[in-house]
Amino acid sequence: MTQVLQLSSDKYYPLDNEPYMSDGQLAYFKCKLMQRKDELRNKISNSIKKIKTLEAAQADLLDRSNAYMDLTLEVKSFERHSDMIVQVDRALARIDDGSFGYCELTGDEIGLRRLEAIPFATLSIKALEEFEAGQGNMFISKQTLYS
Repeated sequence: MTQVLQLSSDKYYPLDNEPYMSDGQLAYFKCKLMQRKDELRNKISNSIKKIKTLEAAQADLLDRSNAYMDLTLEVKSFERHSDMIVQVDRALARIDDGSFGYCELTGDEIGLRRLEAIPFATLSIKALEEFEAGQGNMFISKQTLYS
């Protein structure tokens, strides 16, 4: 069991010695997810600005190639951040419907440490390890694994 860790009255950290997915824990993860969503929106906005300002008409072949590579990287960044916003939104919906923090395959607890690292995780470590080891006799789409 961990000790209560509270730096100030507005700082809360989920603890192993309190009921799993208590109101405090749900509020903590909801705040964490909302902050992540804001960060992702800012990154998307920056990517859009960069995409719009990239020079398309370059005289030199090398310059055109570099501009194309920059554009490709920004588009991939935009797509990655957009996909992550979808994952965050799904996690927020799971908070609202009461399924947040529980593995979508087994119903087991995902665990505070895993959720701290990946707050939009949908699978427990055990379910993920079984799937990766090929021990699971079920089909899981890529979207399920990372949603």
